[in-house]
Amino acid sequence: MSAPREPGGLPEPRDSLPDAIKYAQISGMLIGPMLAFGGIGFLLDRHFGTKPWFLLAGLILGMVGGFVNFFRLVLPPRGGDRGPGEGKR
Repeated sequence: MSAPREPGGLPEPRDSLPDAIKYAQISGMLIGPMLAFGGIGFLLDRHFGTKPWFLLAGLILGMVGGFVNFFRLVLPPRGGDRGPGEGKR
């Protein structure tokens, strides 16, 4: 099916900026921790000469943290209608 059309024949404009911002936030949420912890692991490997163990540990820790943040954003909260960051009242 196509999008509903205005009387002039053009499709109705959609507000896609909030969707684009949300997807950009999700991608940054997945990639950012991996880069940060991977970089820290790389520096620790260079300092201690333990290639590649700290780098691998940092990447795995970054992946876990990124996915935890991803699921906190995407999945609805359990047991209530409060969103993230809205503590008990």
